[in-house]
Amino acid sequence: MKKWMMLALVLPLSACTLTAEPEQDTVAEYDLTDIDTDGVIAARDNCLDSVSNSKVDNDGCGDKTYNALQQDIIIFFDHDKSIVKPKYNSDINKMAAFITKNPNLKLLLEGHASKVGSEQYNLALSKRRAESVRGALIKDGVKNSQLEIIGYGETKPLLMGDDDQTAAENRRVVGALTSIKEDVRLRWNVYSVEKNDE
Repeated sequence: MKKWMMLALVLPLSACTLTAEPEQDTVAEYDLTDIDTDGVIAARDNCLDSVSNSKVDNDGCGDKTYNALQQDIIIFFDHDKSIVKPKYNSDINKMAAFITKNPNLKLLLEGHASKVGSEQYNLALSKRRAESVRGALIKDGVKNSQLEIIGYGETKPLLMGDDDQTAAENRRVVGALTSIKEDVRLRWNVYSVEKNDE
């Protein structure tokens, strides 16, 4: 009887070990890593390049604010002249103040001329006009390294035509600056330290 009882206990246990499958590694269906450590897993993260410790939305994209800086200048000249008229001094002063506040910017001054005269003469005249504006800006404190000039002569007219008004509009120097600065809003965490200004 003892043999039968022993056999009755051993037989079910041996059957369990014969039918069991070997243990397999489980593979995650989605990538659960957080590559940019912003708190959003890579499978859901639409912005894998978010700034460390930045405030992000459910898609892992940071809350960015953009500050646009824009300033331009246009100066018109008399026929066959490259002297900046006094009425443009305030425009030059504004541009100079803007450039000196933003030392990482450069201003390209494009000189233009009307079709009156030869192409070679108009090219040289357009360069002299751009040089004249550059000189005025330098006089107001702008560094020479922040200014570049180019003369287009009559090749890029503002208006087409042969009348005096068209010619007057084409005798110009144009300069434009645009810069966009991106700021990232950082999130607070338990390790942040705030200073009290007392």
